[in-house]
Amino acid sequence: MVQRLPDFIRRRPPPRALDWVERSVGGGARVRAVRRLRGGSSSAVHALTVEDGEGRRRGLVLRRYVRANWLDLEPDLAEKEALVLRALETGEVAAPRLVAVDEDGTECDVPAVLMERMPGRIDLSVDTLARGIEAMADAVARIHAIRCEAVPGLQPYVTWADLDAVSPPSWTRDAGAWRAVIEVARRPLPDVPHVLVHRDYHPGNVLWWRGRFAGITDWVNASCGPRGVDLGHCRQNIAQLLDIEAAERFLACYEERTGRVHDPFWDALSLVDGGFVGASSADATQWHDAGRTDITVDVLHARLDQYVRLVASRL
Repeated sequence: MVQRLPDFIRRRPPPRALDWVERSVGGGARVRAVRRLRGGSSSAVHALTVEDGEGRRRGLVLRRYVRANWLDLEPDLAEKEALVLRALETGEVAAPRLVAVDEDGTECDVPAVLMERMPGRIDLSVDTLARGIEAMADAVARIHAIRCEAVPGLQPYVTWADLDAVSPPSWTRDAGAWRAVIEVARRPLPDVPHVLVHRDYHPGNVLWWRGRFAGITDWVNASCGPRGVDLGHCRQNIAQLLDIEAAERFLACYEERTGRVHDPFWDALSLVDGGFVGASSADATQWHDAGRTDITVDVLHARLDQYVRLVASRL
């Protein structure tokens, strides 16, 4: 069954939010068109066409942080993303350019970020992803080439899950492999250099234009942290959307590009810390919204089991 995102993610921004957009652009600007961008589940994201007082049109993206439970834990989400986008305006990485930010929702209806719209779109089709593995590896290597000091105020990397409370998922057919991965993930973090990491780098946050890599979105979780967290997170997502061979090819491309050898500890930690132990129908929703309705719960579970066996064999 195809899973749908909640209404508060899918519905059109209210007039108050669009008024804020127009004030932020200035010069008598008017919002002429609004379209929801598919593929995201953490916030409401809409493409806007805005016309200025002289009739010139520009494409913008409005990201509104509408999940109240997330804001209760992290009320500064919009501020965090804006901070990173400002730092990335130097151009080392293809990222949206910031137009305006409402850090606390006093102007827009909720905390929000207004950005220039980049060319391209999310494309999770098998053909595009299979052809784009090398480009995705090259792009994350460019992120990791940026020192933390280049992003003043960058949040430090922290794990998300209570690792001591994690146990093998009820649906798995290989609890032994999961137990091995969980045991390793609970070990102290290796002492490695920290750089800029995206923290949620995966194909659903990559834009493609005419089959070519175009940019990276969703920078709210960017942190000063170990390179391996991006690699582990992306590998498990590639394994879900394609297969473990593609996940291995992604890693091989990265290691060739950077000359660095990946520690499989980060694959284990990413599996446990990223919520995949509890994978359910809700986890397929984002893929369904982006057009990959073939990613059923059964497919998700089978591919995660296959991937966790691979990771366990490397530990």
